[in-house]
Amino acid sequence: MASLTIEDLTVAFDTASGLAHAVQGVDLAVRQGEILGIVGESGSGKSALFLAVLGLAGPRALVGGRARFDGGDLIGLSDRALSAVRGRRIAMVFQDPASSLNPVLTIGRQLEEAIRLNRRDKAGPAPTPAALLAEVGIADAAGKLRQYPHELSGGQNQRVMIAMMLAGDPELLIADEPTTALDVTVQAQILALLRRVSRARGMSVVLISHDLGVVARICDRVAVMYAGRIVECGPLFELFDRPRHPYTLGLMAARPGSARTERLLPIEGSVPSPFAPAAGCAFAPR
Repeated sequence: MASLTIEDLTVAFDTASGLAHAVQGVDLAVRQGEILGIVGESGSGKSALFLAVLGLAGPRALVGGRARFDGGDLIGLSDRALSAVRGRRIAMVFQDPASSLNPVLTIGRQLEEAIRLNRRDKAGPAPTPAALLAEVGIADAAGKLRQYPHELSGGQNQRVMIAMMLAGDPELLIADEPTTALDVTVQAQILALLRRVSRARGMSVVLISHDLGVVARICDRVAVMYAGRIVECGPLFELFDRPRHPYTLGLMAARPGSARTERLLPIEGSVPSPFAPAAGCAFAPR
């Protein structure tokens, strides 16, 4: 059963230089309870794809196609209609928690607000801020509630952001490069946390990353994006053991510690311009 089904989704941005085509005809399903990795280099359209699904791509975005969730299409809904989905049923965690948390409000106040906004019309008792912090592995939850974001480490702030997103008990959590700004040890802890809460809640997770090593840690399936298109998608071990697309092979060879080569092999050439999308395979010239 699919939690979210994306069909022929396109995203273009109206710029002074013309239309920049960020996403070009993507078909993708996020299955219920799975962790799906979306991997590709910067500018491949990973974030734009899911920002468009949630109506957050901005006023200059031209979005086409469908994003079916619980029988309805999210594309084209009003902001008011989408606000009933965002946070409550589909939540999104961004790369830099410092830009998402309010620096002048305590952690407790911000969690209380998330609970109040995202638990409206939901049955059952609402979680307490302390319980949410405990769920994401923050010690001394009562003390942390009285602190401000600048008093916490980057990893702790990212845990707070995940706790805020869990406040509404969403069915799908989209994590957009959630570990990029963190050191390796904390990165592993955040990834383990995402896997644990996904399994405990039966919640689907989309993990967006440019790092193959990150998606390899926790994902069930992986979709590879290049120049706005999905070029390959499959179960994690199958894709890593038997990659089919030359772009996936190139990413593997460029990965530190790759068993396929003795040295890093960069992918020759450059990404095609989004202002002149290729008619066929965008990777063919490389």
